[in-house]
Amino acid sequence: MKRFLLSFLALYPAFVSAQVIVNGKDINQLPDVQYLELIQDQRPFRQQQVYAVIDYGQTIRLGELRLHRVQDEKGGDKLFGSEIDIFNFLHKNGWIHETTFARESCVYHIFRRRANVLANDR
Repeated sequence: MKRFLLSFLALYPAFVSAQVIVNGKDINQLPDVQYLELIQDQRPFRQQQVYAVIDYGQTIRLGELRLHRVQDEKGGDKLFGSEIDIFNFLHKNGWIHETTFARESCVYHIFRRRANVLANDR
């Protein structure tokens, strides 16, 4: 019984269906997407409302940044408690933080897909 339980727990991440939905697309299912850029979108005067804007190589037009927020199961904007909450969400979904840099007044975070994530889905 212990062997079965240990084997199951070791393989459990392969059975988990992870989803990072951006503009109606699950970017975890896009095999060509290996890197993404995270931009934290926080509303002024509403510190508890933090959104994650994801650039995975799609075209983002000025003024359409809101369309590229991570979405919840119902298609609405997924609300996060903090930037670390976003990091934990992405890590749980198979993404590893690579680097952070600042440009003008924004901070950008680059994440890389874990090597074994797509291999488990195939």
